[in-house]
Amino acid sequence: MLEYALARIVSFGIPLDLAKAAVMLAAAFPTALIYRLIPRKAPPNVRHVFSIAVSGSLFCALFDKSGFAQLVGAAVGTWLIVKKKREKRWVPITVFAAAMAGLSLNHILGQLVLKSNVSFDHTAPMMVLVIKLTSFAWAAHDGTRPDEDLSEDQRKLAIRKMPGLVEYLGYIFFFGGFLVGPAFEFVDYKRFTENQPPFNERPSSLIPTVRNMTAAVISLGLFFKFGDSWSYMKALTPEFAKQPMWQRLLFMQIAGGIARSKYYIAWKLSEAACVLTGFGFNGYSSSGVPHWDRVQNIAIRKFELANNPKLAIDNWNKNTGLWLRRYVYLRIVDSGIKSTAMAAVATYVTSAFWHGFRPGFYLTFVTGSFLNLGARTIRRNIRPLFHGQSKLAPLRPVYDVLGWITTIGAVNYMVAPFVVHSVHNSLTVWKANAYMLHVALAAVQIGYGVLGLGPLTRKFGESIGATYSHHHHHHHRHHHCTHTKSKPQVEPNEVPAVQRQVSDETLTLVGDIVDGAAVPALAVEAAEK
Repeated sequence: MLEYALARIVSFGIPLDLAKAAVMLAAAFPTALIYRLIPRKAPPNVRHVFSIAVSGSLFCALFDKSGFAQLVGAAVGTWLIVKKKREKRWVPITVFAAAMAGLSLNHILGQLVLKSNVSFDHTAPMMVLVIKLTSFAWAAHDGTRPDEDLSEDQRKLAIRKMPGLVEYLGYIFFFGGFLVGPAFEFVDYKRFTENQPPFNERPSSLIPTVRNMTAAVISLGLFFKFGDSWSYMKALTPEFAKQPMWQRLLFMQIAGGIARSKYYIAWKLSEAACVLTGFGFNGYSSSGVPHWDRVQNIAIRKFELANNPKLAIDNWNKNTGLWLRRYVYLRIVDSGIKSTAMAAVATYVTSAFWHGFRPGFYLTFVTGSFLNLGARTIRRNIRPLFHGQSKLAPLRPVYDVLGWITTIGAVNYMVAPFVVHSVHNSLTVWKANAYMLHVALAAVQIGYGVLGLGPLTRKFGESIGATYSHHHHHHHRHHHCTHTKSKPQVEPNEVPAVQRQVSDETLTLVGDIVDGAAVPALAVEAAEK
């Protein structure tokens, strides 16, 4: 059966590794239907064993058994050390270091030594595993600490009673998010498998499942139809560089969208499988509308229509962003380190290493950092011209549309190295586009950082009724955080605005640290304080 399915997919010209991943992702749907047949009153261990058996047998049948052995070894090793000494602070730190070291070794072997172009092997679930192991270790450690020493978020996620090995492995190998995520917290999994609130009152998951599957199928169609003809790789050819500039720019926009569609397929299929089991349920709004975003990794519409880079980043690989905030940035700040910039750099390095060691990854991350810095400068100086009592306020829709065009264009330019991998290939693509984004960002920094355009812009703005505040960006972000905290959901899967020993303003610094942190922007904002 598996061989037939693989043969059919490969016959369409799909690489074998992607075909294997597709089979495993698709298999999650009939598996989820069977999972739903397990009676709610059945012992939770039935669900745990079911997940372990399904994920293990499928992965070993499709990929390599040695890779699965690594995953099991890392998981069991973590459980043993946490069970023995979880009250010690060095335990989650050790687990974090060991998990990242293991993942990094696999990345180095695959990406640099063997120079593999395989998109899916055991490193894909290993990346998800690192998030789960490290968050589990920290939450188990928090479970031994007094409530007054924990933030509201940490109290909510703390593991007070150490789980048994079967329950723990059920969490690690839950079939819905095993291959490509989403990662999630152990306490959420425990409540789900034990049918505790809010999962005991969950409504039908049919519509949100269909919605996620539809997004995945549309993305699949786009990738199948245009994946080859609109690949960033085409931008490496001499013919591409000879095309008119408008044609090259248009190509980059379409290539970026097609490149993202591959991620949308995997993430939306995985999310749909989790939602089908009921695990995606995230409580009700105050008006009684059910939320199904507990395990959402990508908000496609919000990302594609984002009118600033911050908004785009906030809606991409969301669970990795939560992990970086909760278990890297805030843990460093919480440890008493005074420099938030240092914590930001550590978070950036963690995010980069987690992705791997292809040089193109780092070109994208560094460019993303400067993009956020430039966007923040524009936001502080230009945005007030089109808001409030400003005479230009009626033109705000134009400002928003231009913001969207600029954001999506910058993202499509910036991420090309993520696909073409090498420094030479990356610079070839950027050169063919006249290093446009880099030139624009340099111009913004020179204009506002060296030539003093800031005071001139503000003077003009105030003359037409625009309102500038020295701490405008803080108030704006503070308002956002407070709003997020007060969302009327049952146990929303969000980081609260107020953390112990971390002011609201310090917490907003981490806003850009989501899947490719903006270290220069964070360091500058930290220095301003």
